[in-house]
Amino acid sequence: MAANKDTSLPERNKWYQDDLTEVNEPIRNLLENYSKVPSDEVVKHVNKIRELGFATNPYPCIGLYRFLNLTLLTHPLYTTILKRLQSPDATYLDLGCCFGQDLRQLVQDGIPSQRLIGLDIEESLIERGYDFFLNRGSLQSRFVVRNVFEGAKQGAAWTDMEECGMDVIHCSAFFHLFPLEEQILSAKNIAKLVKKGGFIVGRQMGSVKPGDVAAIKEGSSSYRHNVETFDAMWKRVGEETQTRWKVEGTLDMIGVNPESPVEDANSRRLLFTVTKVE
Repeated sequence: MAANKDTSLPERNKWYQDDLTEVNEPIRNLLENYSKVPSDEVVKHVNKIRELGFATNPYPCIGLYRFLNLTLLTHPLYTTILKRLQSPDATYLDLGCCFGQDLRQLVQDGIPSQRLIGLDIEESLIERGYDFFLNRGSLQSRFVVRNVFEGAKQGAAWTDMEECGMDVIHCSAFFHLFPLEEQILSAKNIAKLVKKGGFIVGRQMGSVKPGDVAAIKEGSSSYRHNVETFDAMWKRVGEETQTRWKVEGTLDMIGVNPESPVEDANSRRLLFTVTKVE
């Protein structure tokens, strides 16, 4: 994540929503059935975690409660992902995992937690995930604190993932945080983690007018794709890594709020699947 941590910035108020009075049904089900949070305490628990999380990581995804959206669960390939991860040698990586909410949904849906890896640059988010889901003593998943842009330079924690290879990588709300050249750099490192026939799934902020937009940090920019430019990016990644990728994607209005401080009239949800052909 690339948000500025300076909580004195007046802009923080733009992405700090009032406390919730109710939460969406999928996250409620996960908290009640997986974490055993009593039904009448779910909303209070969510608001407390948001407050604690935002204190250390003041990102829009936390301030605006977007971490409550189980994005992998709604991906069209979710059933396929569950079937693939039932194989004893299958491996899953949640890249930019935040609180690890999607990873824990997989566990709730029957995937052995030791097959699942979460990766984030912020250890505090991973720690807060244990507080959120109350499973520090039972979850057997591995969490890796590393920088995607540094790749193999970071030693065994990264190169072990390259050697193992991932069947599925979930990568939501990541690429859209960065300029195009940085997206390509990170994608080249991610490409080395995927098995042949494996795939990367996710969603991010896209645009009907692809190009640079103002980013959260003052004076910085990020690049928003449509399906065609996202495909072109992966073609370039393939050329520079001697790999080949099939990109499938759609643009839609699901979850988009043009009135949001981080969106506009051109904003769309970009839902994607990127499959490693060779």
